[in-house]
Amino acid sequence: MARLKNTKTQAWIVTLLLAVFMVINFMDKAILGIVAVPLMTDLGLSPAEFGMIASSFFLLFSISAIGFGFVADRVSSKKLLLVCAGIWGVAQFPLAFVASVPLLYFSRILLGAGEGPAYPLALHACYKWFPNDKRNLPSAVIFQGVTAGLLISGPLLTFVVVKWSWHAAFFVLGVASLVWMLLWAYFGAEGKVADNGAEREKGDESRLPYWLLITDRTFLANMLMYWTTYWIFSVMFTWVPSYMNNVMHYGATEAGWMFMVFTAFNIPIVLGGSWVSQKLMKRGLASRYARGGLTSCLVLVGGALILSAVYLVEQPLLKLILLAIGCNLPQISFVLSSTIVAEIMPGAQRSSMMSINSALATTGGLIAPALMGAFIQGAATPGLGYDQGFMVAGLLCVATSLIGFVFVNPEASKRRFIRLVEMRRSQSASSSARVMVIR
Repeated sequence: MARLKNTKTQAWIVTLLLAVFMVINFMDKAILGIVAVPLMTDLGLSPAEFGMIASSFFLLFSISAIGFGFVADRVSSKKLLLVCAGIWGVAQFPLAFVASVPLLYFSRILLGAGEGPAYPLALHACYKWFPNDKRNLPSAVIFQGVTAGLLISGPLLTFVVVKWSWHAAFFVLGVASLVWMLLWAYFGAEGKVADNGAEREKGDESRLPYWLLITDRTFLANMLMYWTTYWIFSVMFTWVPSYMNNVMHYGATEAGWMFMVFTAFNIPIVLGGSWVSQKLMKRGLASRYARGGLTSCLVLVGGALILSAVYLVEQPLLKLILLAIGCNLPQISFVLSSTIVAEIMPGAQRSSMMSINSALATTGGLIAPALMGAFIQGAATPGLGYDQGFMVAGLLCVATSLIGFVFVNPEASKRRFIRLVEMRRSQSASSSARVMVIR
């Protein structure tokens, strides 16, 4: 990377590599849903047991995200991302050769530990190349790696499963992680963009107590919408492929392609929403509306469409379309939630707070797949069980979006934090002056 003299070119090469990183990341997540039917048959798993295995992925997910986030304040993103990708490969390769329920648990838990920090670390690495007012678009590009991962996982991994076996799909993903590591080791680099404002300086006086940052109303309301989005997202990549197979009665190959279509709605929503948000900010609209208000609006509409699919529509294809749009609209928070956190937090604590935001939000994934499995197993028919799970998701969207409308105000939170940092600096300077006088 040092050979490239154009900083803008460097920035976008790093961004594209980070997008590929997220492609592999979300193919890793999606594979369990893709292989659900043959895997459950081979291992004799019930829906509830499969749901527990899916949820186990998130057992160390949040803890790992927080741990890596604190380390990322002091260690280069390049090294940490290599470690994450290495863990993915180690987690996937065993299932390429043997399978058992304990090994499946071990693999998913280890994979979750490696993937928990992935998205916030990728954004943190990206933000070192772009200032605050230009982060929406590169953030959206990285998130399109998420979408691309889900898009191609359906047809690609289904093809591998049908042609060879579900074991082969895990082998393919293990190899993909190793290839990315080689590319990142050669092309990856650290950006030099510093945040503007009082928080740019280093030192203990530039840091605020974490309890104060976490209890900020913008942070909490923003995180709750992100939490709801991850609830829906974990249900999507765990249960939607089998929903298309068992309820919509598509064959394995058709279900793979339909899952691709289901996730494809994400592309115009996230790219378009991020572009609109960035344009609004460039025109002077406050982040409270350009980021917080837009996120709240899309989460609310998404929830309304999910509830409409459950209660108002019986025609299968129309129901699937409403669910697809409803589940994808809230995903704007994957981009804007992180930019809000990066905007308001002291620069010295940005990485750790982005990781805490992600860690708290992804606890939704710890609950949702297991709860959906319990609904399916306990319902009179699988379709009714899925509807119960979708209903919960829709209600969560409505509730958290209303909280977002009221409490998300990045400008107010940032002013508050800058004021507190300046107070700490003044107190530190006064203490130093008193020590000098005493001496």
